[in-house]
Order: sequence, then structure tokens, then C-alpha cells
Amino acid sequence: MKKLLTFVSAISAGAIGTAAADVSVSGSGNFYYSAGSGDTNQTIQEDTMMVTGGTVVFSMSTETTNGVTVSGSASITADTDDIAEYAANKAAAGAVVGGMSSLTFGMDGMTVTLGDINNAGSGTGEGGDVSTFAATHAGVFVTAPGASASDSAMDGIADGTGINVSTSIGAASVDATFVSKVGSGRNSLLTTSATTGYSSGYAINVGFDMAGASVNVAAGGSQAKVATAKNNTGTAIEVTYPASDALSLTVGASSGTIAGADEDNVFIAAAYTMDADTTLSIGYGSGDSTLSGVLDKSTATTVNVSRSLGGGVSIFAEYASVEADNAGTTTSGSAMAVGTSVSF
Repeated sequence: MKKLLTFVSAISAGAIGTAAADVSVSGSGNFYYSAGSGDTNQTIQEDTMMVTGGTVVFSMSTETTNGVTVSGSASITADTDDIAEYAANKAAAGAVVGGMSSLTFGMDGMTVTLGDINNAGSGTGEGGDVSTFAATHAGVFVTAPGASASDSAMDGIADGTGINVSTSIGAASVDATFVSKVGSGRNSLLTTSATTGYSSGYAINVGFDMAGASVNVAAGGSQAKVATAKNNTGTAIEVTYPASDALSLTVGASSGTIAGADEDNVFIAAAYTMDADTTLSIGYGSGDSTLSGVLDKSTATTVNVSRSLGGGVSIFAEYASVEADNAGTTTSGSAMAVGTSVSF
């Protein structure tokens, strides 16, 4: 309660007095070469591709006289990882201005974020894809099902304009989100919000250590505004266990009802430190979605070897094999990618 009272006092009083804002700039760049093949012929696209992209992030922060930090960020991004997004909108190949969609207040071990929120626990139960680009390219060669092997039922269940609180209770970390309109972005105003989409989205994620393992559990939901539609619900769990100093294992699963479809997934991933600069990662994920009695399935097996060259520069090689069963029609694809990524 004391933390919440401090937060309310900070907002009510504003940035009392004068404070010097801190602004920092960071960035990243990447280049990939990928070759793929599969059951679906790409008649208008070569089976190989080269892509490049990057991001510049401006991080800003200040502090009130009573010790509450306030931070925000803006970005310029040229993201070419998402093939589907690029195909739908060629403008995605150009730089896109983002950020400035939320403010984060930090105080005494608690942070409160106001604005466009990515729901708590959205990554819990999501895994099996350890590749950066190969799995995306391999997916071009299959008939995509209604569920992805690496997606969690928690993804997007409480995304939108709202409030997120992150704090600790004893030895556990707690992250909670509430949004008035799911998918609302920076502004929740929508003239048809009472009759379309989903509202009152919530998500809770709790992390704790147990028997040497790191555990995350998450749950969430939202209310359907269409009278005949089902409410969204989701639960997920993820456990990471250090089998040795060099090997860690992660397993996870999720289940829920999303947009009227019953979805679930399971995954397992392993990361092995070959030496101080080289890591081998292997992942497997399987997911399915049932809508109107039709079962769609998807599986992905991925391998990634990455090596740090120092100075924020790394190189990698990766392989992905994906398979999709769309209403009884099975297709598969695979891809091999090599590339470099640089953090500035």
C-alpha cells in the first residue's frame, strides 16, 4: 500500500521541482542469408533470400524530488524478420518510428507502467523456436495452420492501453496487467468497442525458484463483446533447470480459448555453452488449434549455434524444420540461415 500511495502522490504532484533528464541512445543491426524449401512452391519468390535491418532506441528518464523515477523510450526500426508483415505491407521494409507509447514509474522495488502494454506473462509457455530467422523462412513453404508451434495462449490476451504493475512478494516476482480494450494500442477509443472485439483484458505472471529451477506461471483472459463469442482465457507454465554449469533445459506449455478456438502447445529447449563465446541451442515445439471441430497442428524443430566476437558483434548459423496440418492437409518446409547481429 505504501508503494501505491507513493506512486499516486508522484502523479498528483507531477515532477515537483527541477530535474535533469537522462537520454541515452542504443542500437542494433543484423544481416541474414537464408535458403529454404518445402511442399508449397514459391512461384514468385526465390528459395533463397538476404535480409538486413536494425533498430535505434532513445531511452529517457528523470526523477522526481521524492525519488520516483519516470522513464520512456522512442525507436526507429527497420524490421525485416517478419516475412508475412513484409508481404502484406511493403512499407515495412522502410524505417518505422515507434515507442513513446508508455511511461514507467519506478519506486522502492516496484514499477508501474501506464500506456500501451504487452500483457504480463505473454512469453510464458512460448518456446521451442531457438532460431532467429530460419523458422520464419521455413514457414513460407507450408500451409499455415490456425496455431503456431511456438505461440503461447497468453500472447496478446491483455495487450492494449492500460496499466501494468511489477513488484515482488516475498521471494516471488509478480507482474500484473489490466487493459480496458484488447488490441487498442496507444488509444482505447473505438466507437464500436461495446459490440466488437474483447475488453477488460487481464494477465498475471508469477516467477519463483523451486528446487533449483526457475518457474513462471501465468493466467489471463478478456471479455468478448459479441454476444455469441466465447471469452478469451489462457494459462501457461515454464520451467528452466540448470542441469550443469554448461547445460540448461527449459520446458513449457500453455492452454486456452482464443478467438473461439481451443489452443494449446508444449515445448522443450536446451542451451549448451560450448565455450565462453559459443552456445548451441536446440528446440522443439508443438501446437494445435481447434475451431468448429477442425483440428490444425504445427510442429517446429530448430537448431542454433551462435558465437560472440566481442564488442557486441556475434555470428550464427541455424536450421529449422516445420510441419503444418491444416484441416487434414499436411505440408512441411525447412530452411538454413547464417548471419550476424551487432549491438551498438
